[in-house]
Amino acid sequence: MTDASEPSAGTPTPPRVPVIPERAGGDASRELYAAYDGYSRTLRTWLVAYGIGAPVLLMTNDALWRAIADSGDMTWIGALFLTGVALQVLLATVNKAAMWVLYYSEIRSEFEEGWLCSVAAWLSRQFWIDILVDLLSMCFFAGATYQVFRILTATV
Repeated sequence: MTDASEPSAGTPTPPRVPVIPERAGGDASRELYAAYDGYSRTLRTWLVAYGIGAPVLLMTNDALWRAIADSGDMTWIGALFLTGVALQVLLATVNKAAMWVLYYSEIRSEFEEGWLCSVAAWLSRQFWIDILVDLLSMCFFAGATYQVFRILTATV
């Protein structure tokens, strides 16, 4: 007895249909990459702006600054914000370096055979690294924000 989900030996399998077919007058991969690039830039900008802007806001408001300083958690909160920003800067640096190596290998074909190009190509295919660093940054920022919120609501 055959499983209904499996095609029988004599039944031809239908051709695979792409999830997003090419659009008339344009290449789908370019359009999708442009959308990805826009979201990526926006997210990185928001993360770095929040990671720097929130501490600046806290430091420039005397009442907030005093409450956080009196709590004894100032160093911990600062470390959480700075770690989130540092992760984003590190990720941008790694991505920048990998893209330069791949670019250089396009104009100097002999460079393509080196180990550095292999590492850069591997890194450029590891989307999970970007997602992981973004999620970690968000967790660090959320932890710092929660600590500030906890401190400020305890003093009310």
